[in-house]
Amino acid sequence: MRYEINPENFAVSLYDGVELEPFQFQPDYPNYDAFDSYKEAEEWAKLAIKSHAPTYGFYAPNGKGLTGEPKPTEEQKREAKLQSLGLSVAELRQLLGL
Repeated sequence: MRYEINPENFAVSLYDGVELEPFQFQPDYPNYDAFDSYKEAEEWAKLAIKSHAPTYGFYAPNGKGLTGEPKPTEEQKREAKLQSLGLSVAELRQLLGL
């Protein structure tokens, strides 16, 4: 994975290393705060790439001066899947007789 930063407007493009086109174009932070410098955009780009690693537990920051939000744990992912089916963990246990 790699990034490019437009030196004029600090827009970030993220590339997967396979496709010629970027898979993500980020002209500003996700919450629309502007990148004020090349360095600021570069710091965000590095965290964005790092956030794609399964072993890294945080997303890239949503805005200026913010820290990245933690990724959901495996338990939270399972609970979310159950909730999308309209079930709680307790209800599933009851259905399975556990």
